[in-house]
Amino acid sequence: MKALVLGLFLSQMAFANPEIVLSPVDHLYVPMGFDSNDSVELVVTGVFPNACFSRNDVQVAVNNDVIDITVTAFEAEKAKCIQMKVPFKEVVTVGNLQGGEYQVRVNDKSRFQLKEKMMIEEASSNAIDNNTYAAIDWVEQKTKDEFVLHGWKYSNCVELKKIEVISNGKDTLSILPVMKQTAEVCPMKGMPVSYPVKVDFASLKMKKPLLHVRTMDGKSVNAIVNLE
Repeated sequence: MKALVLGLFLSQMAFANPEIVLSPVDHLYVPMGFDSNDSVELVVTGVFPNACFSRNDVQVAVNNDVIDITVTAFEAEKAKCIQMKVPFKEVVTVGNLQGGEYQVRVNDKSRFQLKEKMMIEEASSNAIDNNTYAAIDWVEQKTKDEFVLHGWKYSNCVELKKIEVISNGKDTLSILPVMKQTAEVCPMKGMPVSYPVKVDFASLKMKKPLLHVRTMDGKSVNAIVNLE
């Protein structure tokens, strides 16, 4: 009886301490449109083979013109779990970078390694950003190429100026909802806003492209669209 109880205890301990492993990443999205004043964000996706995995951590190391990203997961190897594939998405904050070309490596020297190049433009001013963007929370898909950007406007003194779309020619459309100031005094007044935008995926080569929407707080909203 004591041996049985001990065995159950050790089994539970094994389940309670999952192993940290490299995440099975399968794609790296590199948006265009960043300059040296921006906080650079990349997107990594993958698929866990079953429900025994869960996300753990993302680490970023920048060494000159090389950016190494390590994405790890917890694996409860001995646990009983649902046998189904579980997609995951990691928005990776790299931070400010000097202008130039960079080599981005994800889970380098493993069977899941990904590599892409990234270009950062030199900022044209000392401003935090060349533009003020809308505060966007989420993206709604209406049709195959029609979307709505949902978010907030924090004052009546700003209005949408334009929505600029930049293609990286491969797998990502960067959407920049540029705002303009219409009055000198900006009293705070939060109100929900929705901005329709029509995009053209013809320049991309992937059936699951990324919509990378820049937002007011220096971050982004990232939505992966299935065109299949």
